[in-house]
Formats: sequence, C-alpha cells, structure tokens
Amino acid sequence: MRHCQCSAATATGDTTKTSIGSITLTAKAKRIVGFGAYATGGAGNTTLENVSGILEIESGDLSLAPQQYPLDTVSLTGTGMATLSPRIWATNIPVAGGEVLTGYITLDLAQTINPTARWFVITEE
Repeated sequence: MRHCQCSAATATGDTTKTSIGSITLTAKAKRIVGFGAYATGGAGNTTLENVSGILEIESGDLSLAPQQYPLDTVSLTGTGMATLSPRIWATNIPVAGGEVLTGYITLDLAQTINPTARWFVITEE
C-alpha cells in the first residue's frame, strides 16, 4: 500500500534556502518511493518573471546525502499568477518508519511577491 504525506504551504524565502516543513513518516513506512514539491506565485508577479528552483530533502534520521531535485520552470509572459505543477521523483530508499524528513526550497530568482511551496513524500507500507 502506498501512502502520501504533505507539508503545509509555507513562504519560500525566494533565493535563500528555506525550510518548507518537516514530515514524520508513518510507523508502517517501509520505503520511500517518491518525493515531490510545487511552488505557487500569486497575483502580482511581473512580466517575464520565472519561477524555478530546487527542492532539497534532508534527514538526521536516515543515512543519506541531502537529496536535491530541480523544480519545473514556469515563465510568465504577462502579469499574473504562476504555479509549478507537482512533479514526482521516483526513489527507492528503505526506512524503518517514524523518520523525520525536512524539505527546503531555494528559488533561482527573487520574486515580486512572496510565493509559497509545499512538498510531499510517498511511502510504501
């Protein structure tokens, strides 16, 4: 059985590496099979303002190097709102259950408005 857990929507901090929340894996989790994230820029983005960046996953509970995943790039051709659609990166990381993982976002470009982001983890139980 697969299980998806999501963080709360959190301000990104633009070009500064910013925590967008921690997720505690369920006790039944046996392996992480995927990660994902998206960022949303609200009304107020300016013409030709790109939204792109990197999702990083870290955990003091797991013996793994920080995982880095590129976000999709969205380019505005006019003013308005931009949203990065969620992408799922497949992984195969064994876990015991109960580990805490933290997601970080670093955008490539400062934004006119302060966008939010959330991330998620998919486990197999």
